[in-house]
Amino acid sequence: MIRLTIPEIDKEAISEAIDDPSIDERTKKKLMAIRMHELNVPSGNIAKFLNVSDDTITNYFKLYRDEGLKGVFENRYYQPASQVEPFMDEIRQSLNDHPVSSAKEGAQRIEELSKIRLSESQACRIMKKLGLKYRKTAGIPGKADPQLQLDFLASELLPRLEEAQKGERRVFFLDAAHFVHGAFLGMIWCLQRLFIPTSSGRKRYNVLGAVETRDHDLITIRTTENINAETICQLTELIHKKYSEERITLVMDNARYQHNKKVAEFAGSLGIELLFLPTYSPNLNLIERVWKLVKNKCMRNQYFEDFNKFRGAIDSFVNSLNGSNKHLLKSLVTENFQTFPIPKT
Repeated sequence: MIRLTIPEIDKEAISEAIDDPSIDERTKKKLMAIRMHELNVPSGNIAKFLNVSDDTITNYFKLYRDEGLKGVFENRYYQPASQVEPFMDEIRQSLNDHPVSSAKEGAQRIEELSKIRLSESQACRIMKKLGLKYRKTAGIPGKADPQLQLDFLASELLPRLEEAQKGERRVFFLDAAHFVHGAFLGMIWCLQRLFIPTSSGRKRYNVLGAVETRDHDLITIRTTENINAETICQLTELIHKKYSEERITLVMDNARYQHNKKVAEFAGSLGIELLFLPTYSPNLNLIERVWKLVKNKCMRNQYFEDFNKFRGAIDSFVNSLNGSNKHLLKSLVTENFQTFPIPKT
């Protein structure tokens, strides 16, 4: 960085200003930069100490050289919010009703509403000030019925969960996961893009599981064969053997191998209640969180050269959920259900 020649500074005036609580932090940075420059501190070191760029330090010096302390004390920081402020409510409503996917689109929307042109960085500041965050969207089944889900949650699911917490019932959330021996890629902090080897994805490891809400027990059946009604009955029998003296409710979705006569009759013979979720309601099935956890912890960005190692990694982690990693289930399997707003008619 080139060292600029600046006029002799008023050390006393600068020191008083740096100690003055009424002087804003941006101005104090300028003053400290000028004072350190006068003490022959290298400009690069000044930039690192003040956590600003080298160009910013150069601009501070040029400002003092050309305009003296008067220029330094003048607040020239451009704050677009002051101009956009009268339109904030309208902008918030528009962005809430029709979200944008980039800062560029945000700047265009703000300009449409306020006739004020902003840079992308300025638009980002406005959107953050309005409480917006850059979030990843999440999918929900297009045929899901939010009202039906809320009614089911209030009238069927929560009363049974309340009984479970009182020790009057055991509630299990049941479903299967089909883990494919292939790529399960995800975001990762790295210096450069990583390439993960992957398998063909032709083999699957199927895990039928049920997670209990009070003690967070996880009971599973694992197989390379298809999950069917017979498998559901086997898992139901395992649950009954462990909790034979208690009232049991199995919460499950409407897959054909779950919602059929054979499963209903077998559960009935054991005195187990089957509670079927509304159609298209994976958000109400707590075991979906468990399967997502398994994928994240033992499959994401991992390469398994053969199927046995792939299956072994899943078995090892699933087993740990009833042991060393049981605390993970306690934090996941809670009654904090994801619900969706009811569309306006």
